[in-house]
Amino acid sequence: MRDPTPGESNTVWQRLRAFDEIGVVVALLSVCVLLWLTTGDQFVRPTNLLQVARQASSYGIMVVAMVLLLSMGEIDLSVGAILTLVNIVTAVALREGLPMPLAVLVGLATGATCGLANGLLGVVLRIPTIIITLGTMSVFRGLALVLSKATPVGNFSKDNLLFDLGSRSLLGVPTSVLVMLAVGLAGHVVLNHTAFGWRAQAIGSNAQAARFSGISLPRYRIAAMTIMGLVASIAGVMELAFLQSGSPTTGQGYELYVIASAIIGGTALTGGSGTVAGGILGALLIAVIRNGLVLLELSAYWGTVVTGAVIIAAVAIGGLVKKQ
Repeated sequence: MRDPTPGESNTVWQRLRAFDEIGVVVALLSVCVLLWLTTGDQFVRPTNLLQVARQASSYGIMVVAMVLLLSMGEIDLSVGAILTLVNIVTAVALREGLPMPLAVLVGLATGATCGLANGLLGVVLRIPTIIITLGTMSVFRGLALVLSKATPVGNFSKDNLLFDLGSRSLLGVPTSVLVMLAVGLAGHVVLNHTAFGWRAQAIGSNAQAARFSGISLPRYRIAAMTIMGLVASIAGVMELAFLQSGSPTTGQGYELYVIASAIIGGTALTGGSGTVAGGILGALLIAVIRNGLVLLELSAYWGTVVTGAVIIAAVAIGGLVKKQ
C-alpha cells in the first residue's frame, strides 16, 4: 500500500475538519474504550448496550428539535417540563377512560400547545426565549403536579398497543430507540434539505440579513418552538409507554441533557448551523457516562460533573480540529 501524498493528506485533514461530529465521536469512542477496560465485559454486553440506547432515547428524541432551535439562535429550557406534563396529561386521559389513540393525541396536542405558547409569548412580549422558557418551565411542571396531585398516575388499563410497544423490542431494538432514529431522520431532512431548515439556519447566522431577505423571523420563531413542544411530547408519550405510568418526577433535569447533547454533538450556541446526527451521538454519550457510573458503583451525582467536563472536552476538540 503506497503512502498518501502531501496533497492527499491535506485533503483527508480538510475532510476531517469539516466533520462537525468529530468532537463527539472522539469523546464517545474514548469513553466506551475506557469503560470496556475498567468494567470488563459488563459494559459491552448486548443487553447493557441496548439499555444505554433506551436511556438515551428520551433526550435523544428531544435533541433533534433542540438542534433546530439552537441553529436559529434560540433555546428552550422547558423541554423537560413539557415532557413531564405530557406524560401526566396522557396518563390522566387514559385513567378517565379515553381510548388510547385519543389519549395520545391529547398528549401530543398538549406538547405542541406548550411550544406554541412559548413562541407566542416570546414574539408578543419581545422577550428572549431563554427567559420565557425559564418561566414556563415552572408553569408546566407545576401543572403536572396539580393534575397528578404529586403522585404517580397508573390506575388505567395497559392492555393496548401503546404499552405493548413500550415494553417490547423490534428485532432486538427497543421501540423508543427506533422512534429516536425515525425522529432523527426526519429532523435531518428538515434541517438540511428543506427551505424551512435553510432559513432557520440563516436566521441563526445573521438575523438582520435574514430579515432583509424577506424571512419572517416571528413566524419561524413560533414554528420552531411549536415543533420543539411537539417533539418533546413524543418523548413524553414514549416515557409513559415504557414506565407504564405517569410520574410528576419524570423528565426532571432533562433540559440539561438535551442542551448538552446538542452542544456536545457540534451545534453552536451562537446559531447558524446544527447537526442532528451529532446531537443524537451526544445523547448516547451522556447515557454511556451515566451507565458507566452505575457499573463503576460511583455516585450518580457525579454524572452532572462528568457531563459538564465532557461538554468542554468535546467542544474544545472540535474547535481545535477546525482551527488547524
